Amino acid sequence: MNEVDALIKEKLIPMRKRLVEGLLQKHPHILGMVDKYLTGKNNKIGMRVTENGVTVGEYTCHLGGLQVSDVECGVLSSELHYPFGILRPYLIIEKDVMEKVLNEEYSFSVEPIATTLKFMPDITIKFQK
Repeated sequence: MNEVDALIKEKLIPMRKRLVEGLLQKHPHILGMVDKYLTGKNNKIGMRVTENGVTVGEYTCHLGGLQVSDVECGVLSSELHYPFGILRPYLIIEKDVMEKVLNEEYSFSVEPIATTLKFMPDITIKFQK
């Protein structure tokens, strides 16, 4: 497992789990419905991590509801199932931006939308065919 794999599996995914659990406690009705809707749909989100524009890792995060149930390293695949079909979005993020995201866990727990918007200019969303 390389350094980026460790960042994803040992830091980013556990942080995301803690944040989702906290948000579910704060907003159980809204996020509870979303979680139930997403459960059992075999959704996946892809992520490409770059360093100075060069790809250093590709990942597929398998979702069980709102939580990540598994991460595949070296594979970029994405499928979000919705009533009109399937979307295949994936994120492209620089490693240094991901490290900054990891240092903002408290901000994400207190102001999730504002903190997310702070990082959006540094994250590219693309779609697979």
